[in-house]
Amino acid sequence: MVKIKVENLVKKFDYREVLKNVSFEIYEGEIFVIIGGSGSGKSTVLKHIIGLLKPTSGKIYINSVDITSLKDIELIEFRKKIGYLFQEGALFDSLKVWENVGFYFLENTKMSEEEIRNIAKSKLALVGLNGIEDLYPSQLSGGMRKRVSLARAIAYNPEIILYDEPTSGLDPVTSAMIDNLIVDLRNNLNITSVVVTHDLESAFSIADRIAFIHKGVIYAIGTPEEIKNSKDPVVQQFINRRAEGPITEELFKELKKSSKI
Repeated sequence: MVKIKVENLVKKFDYREVLKNVSFEIYEGEIFVIIGGSGSGKSTVLKHIIGLLKPTSGKIYINSVDITSLKDIELIEFRKKIGYLFQEGALFDSLKVWENVGFYFLENTKMSEEEIRNIAKSKLALVGLNGIEDLYPSQLSGGMRKRVSLARAIAYNPEIILYDEPTSGLDPVTSAMIDNLIVDLRNNLNITSVVVTHDLESAFSIADRIAFIHKGVIYAIGTPEEIKNSKDPVVQQFINRRAEGPITEELFKELKKSSKI
């Protein structure tokens, strides 16, 4: 079953075209990973799926509903189906962990603090965090903060989770832990996952399918093996981490002068 359908998505900022007729489908319960370099448009795609950006043209369907045609109040209601893991976690430093996880319920319901606290504790347990609900984000490691953010993303039982660079800034062991959590949430809760990342090791280890986007254009979509074996030179250049052009002697001197090498 198709869960998300992106159809001929175009996005322009002033005269700059960031997305150029992007189209793909994501199936229910799938882990769909979008890879690409900085500025390629991958995070822009993610922001369209949750409705933070409106397309210049094109459609986005979630459960066969065109979210680009929804009014603001309808979109707010629709977003309850979607959890979002921000790149930096976006936790509130002044709130305790349980308050961060239960923030939606604190702000939008009349549930008691005890009820919300219990929901937060159960979601924290799902991401392997027990007994930290009364700590503040500043008391946690980077990996723990990321997991708290993930607990918040699943707090209201979404059907879809969008991950924006979930392993960014984490050490390899913690990155692998986050990868395992993404897979576990899909396996245990049948959550459809859309992951934007530049971390190729992560992408190839968790994805059911991968879309490679470059300069606003999708060059390839396929399983990890199909992407690895793609004959497209642009895809191969990216996954083999080759620069777009040779480093000339003049460029080498400039890089050395700026201490980039």
